[in-house]
Amino acid sequence: MDSQSTEKQSLLDRAARNFGRLLRGRGVAAVLELLTVAILARALSPAEFGQIVLIQTYVLIVRGLFNFKLFEAVIRFGVPALEAHDDVSLRRLLRLTLFIDLAASALATVVAVLAAPLVAIFLDWDSSLVLAAMLYSSVLVTAGIGTPKGILRLFDRFDVLGIQLMVSPVLRLGGVILALSLDANLLWLVVVLALGTLAGNFYLIARGWQVFQDRVGGSVLRGPSLKAWQQAFPGLRAFLTIVYLQTNVDMLPKHVSTLLAGSLLGPAAAGMLRLAREATKILSKPGALLQQVLFPDLVRLWGRGADSFRMILLRALLISGLFGVVFIVASIFGGRLLFSSALGPDYAEAAPLLTLLLLSATLELAGIVLRAAGYAIGHAGEILRLHLLSAVIYLASFTFLAPRMGLIGPGIAACVAATVTLVGIGWMVAKSIRETPLESDEARG
Repeated sequence: MDSQSTEKQSLLDRAARNFGRLLRGRGVAAVLELLTVAILARALSPAEFGQIVLIQTYVLIVRGLFNFKLFEAVIRFGVPALEAHDDVSLRRLLRLTLFIDLAASALATVVAVLAAPLVAIFLDWDSSLVLAAMLYSSVLVTAGIGTPKGILRLFDRFDVLGIQLMVSPVLRLGGVILALSLDANLLWLVVVLALGTLAGNFYLIARGWQVFQDRVGGSVLRGPSLKAWQQAFPGLRAFLTIVYLQTNVDMLPKHVSTLLAGSLLGPAAAGMLRLAREATKILSKPGALLQQVLFPDLVRLWGRGADSFRMILLRALLISGLFGVVFIVASIFGGRLLFSSALGPDYAEAAPLLTLLLLSATLELAGIVLRAAGYAIGHAGEILRLHLLSAVIYLASFTFLAPRMGLIGPGIAACVAATVTLVGIGWMVAKSIRETPLESDEARG
């Protein structure tokens, strides 16, 4: 009994420690990113700032189309190999994910550069904005960071991940301040932002493979043939497919809606939507980090049938809910003052949108925690279908409400979609827990 209690406490302590490391890094990064956005918004007109937002959004959409979120696969299939001390299987898995990373980043770069003139027709870009979009597409060369990110999580190096989260924001903020002091135009501002992102990705790649060499050693480029990877890792293809689709269902609707805002309401509205979303990262980013920290331990606990699964899940839900309520209340009473005093009166109309997006982010935060549990249980396919339905509802609501209600429309659409997702995943997880007997740690001991 003592050993089981010790293990449970160890899991809780490790999850809390790793979450704290990532939260510190993401917290600093969020502040730096918000400062960068605020400085750009203050220095540029709403329309110019909106054009930078649209360029970044375009590249993010292309990246999403080639983002397989491979660190999830490294965790899902690497944890069993690591616990079995099977270095051969681990190297084979990492070689496979590395090849996917490299191929995906190369294809994404080519597509982003070639498609920029076509997107320009939809967004009414001139030749200088097309060139800026092509230059910013260079960040996709280093977009294949799934494998090194997975390695750092696999070997519990969340301290490195916490530092990495701050590298790009620090460089982008410094670069923007320097560029604006030199009266740089929009094109050079885009170049500075791209260089900061590239440097952060290079740091992550270097540190990830350094940890691999320290803990495992050898080369992942040599070893058994990858032709039999489906037999070596049964279920990997289905898992990659589901995670890939889930990633795009999560990301693309929001980025597509930014482009829709630029097309339907103009670049200034797209910029304000970005500002409000940037502020909500104070909730959404910790939620994503919490999922990444919880997922490995929830997989282990559900596989063992441990009652600790339920306890950790309930605690995470309670913390996420309380965390969100604080910021919703703050935005209701101080949002307009914040935007008008920090950015100017032209941006004050984004305050009601901020409150709605914070409400949506709070619902999403709880949904992200439940998603980690759902993945551990084995509901990845059902969760994907639910998110697909939610994305369709969001885009349909956005397209209908935005022309009629202005910036309030996107906020209402986000709340409706987040509610659908939260209720659906909550029902799935609760049903599985009710139907599956979980033994207490004392009984298992």
